[in-house]
Amino acid sequence: MFVHSDEIIARIMAQSGRQSGLAVILSSLLSFRDDEIYFKYERALIGRTFHDALFAYEKCSVIGLMLSDGTVKMLPPLDTVINMDDQIIVIAEDDDKITLSLNYLAYIAKYSSPISQSVITLGTIQLAKTIATKVERNIICGWNNKTPLMIKELENYVSHGSELHILTNSVEAQKFVSDHLVNELEHQKLYFHSGHMTRRQDLEKLNLSTYNYVMLVPSEDGREKNLIEEADTECIICLLYIRDIIDKSNWGKTFNIVTDMYNVRNTELTNMASADDYIISPNLISKYITQLSENKNIKKVYDVLLTADGPEILLCEASIFVPLNTPVSYYEVLKSTLKCQCVAIGYRLMKYVHDQTKLYGIVINPNKQEQIIFGDNDKIIVLVDETLVSSNFEL
Repeated sequence: MFVHSDEIIARIMAQSGRQSGLAVILSSLLSFRDDEIYFKYERALIGRTFHDALFAYEKCSVIGLMLSDGTVKMLPPLDTVINMDDQIIVIAEDDDKITLSLNYLAYIAKYSSPISQSVITLGTIQLAKTIATKVERNIICGWNNKTPLMIKELENYVSHGSELHILTNSVEAQKFVSDHLVNELEHQKLYFHSGHMTRRQDLEKLNLSTYNYVMLVPSEDGREKNLIEEADTECIICLLYIRDIIDKSNWGKTFNIVTDMYNVRNTELTNMASADDYIISPNLISKYITQLSENKNIKKVYDVLLTADGPEILLCEASIFVPLNTPVSYYEVLKSTLKCQCVAIGYRLMKYVHDQTKLYGIVINPNKQEQIIFGDNDKIIVLVDETLVSSNFEL
């Protein structure tokens, strides 16, 4: 099975640049140390609905079905019936942990109240506004072979009239864009800034406060000439400069910064530089290939999650779904997200956003019995089909 590694990283960068924490979530799902994605035949759920399956596991998060013909349905309609040879797609700690709750029938009955796919709730409206594309002004610092793919991916997430700025000294980059890319873009207008990501004066000229998202990419020369440390160091220096410029400004504005790097050993330096997100490209691809070697159907799941069409992972304000500053069980969190046409798969507590030991506040696949107190700016991580939410919002 051939893996388009640059395309995968470009997709992750495009999505992660827009959502702080998404790269950590994807890295966690691909890591064998944390919860990951599994497939399982569950005879007890044959004849039950996808809605029933969501509440049948206390320690697993159901996210989809693989039908008997091999078709993967991520976030299918809640009334989808599970047939004989269908498999449940779940996030679980390990394959031997995919066990139904002892009293799963009671939980199914408790949370089985029908949820109309067409009812518009306040939460649905807020969610629709959250995921709607907007006119944006974004910037990429640096250039490598994945950058053109990133630009194409970003095209799927912005509205017409958006701008994408690129800081690079690469003449080849400008020529490539003018020869191959400009005519393919409908929503973004490209602007080049001559300069280097490690020169503070070049960064200060960019008027960084005007951008929505910032993406840093290491030099392709670093990978080709085995100068990985130098390429990563350039990204870290750029990140430190940008953070210092922000800290010394009076903008009153923050934006997400995502960094692509080559060497996993530089993770600690990236944390010290306060990256919102970072991707260790070779490490991530290695994990992905390892999971594919164990179950080739994993590719079908990530083909859905890493494209703009169909369900994707979003980190949404907890206040959209649940009351703040009061204990709420994760069962109730899950039920509340269903009312907004999405499915909870975890949450993020922002008080731990810089704590690597707590995975930056991210909890994937929590025990549904767990009681959580959400505060301002905390997030609930959901799987959502933008087209479904948007169509209901327009009713």
